[in-house]
Amino acid sequence: MVADLAPEEDLVAAGRRTRPHVVVHEAALLLPEQVASICMALPDSSVLLLADPRQAAGIRPDLAALAPRVGIMTTCAPFERFVEAIHQLTRGEAVIDAGVALATLRAQHNPLTQREQEVLRHVVTGATTGEIAEKLFLQVGTVRNYLSNAIQKSGGRSRIDAVRIAQEAGWI
Repeated sequence: MVADLAPEEDLVAAGRRTRPHVVVHEAALLLPEQVASICMALPDSSVLLLADPRQAAGIRPDLAALAPRVGIMTTCAPFERFVEAIHQLTRGEAVIDAGVALATLRAQHNPLTQREQEVLRHVVTGATTGEIAEKLFLQVGTVRNYLSNAIQKSGGRSRIDAVRIAQEAGWI
């Protein structure tokens, strides 16, 4: 059975309802803590994260610690490899794409805190400081502080420059 969720649907609630063998999700949209929560809430399911090859360096090594419950592969892998990854996860085998592993090993040290990364990810969507504050339940001034810190740590000249630098370095 295959279920496709609307963006506003709760993944865990849908997982409890449909009881999937494997949950497939875009890696950039989940923090490692969220992946761990999904694994705890859906103990009979594995998770296959699909990473954009340009952002594979941003995959945090602590996700690998969740193997074999969590597999990671790039979106550019052939369809046959995608199907095989699902089969491997259902057999309890680890799935970590070689390109993702290599990119993670080569990635520069990420100087950004989790919250600074999260704020920059919202900047990518075009969200304003006020919208980011609302989504993250923060004060506007706090979001500005996170942005200022991220700009300074990345060596950028603006929030857009900080996003570009962070994406190229694989930090977000």
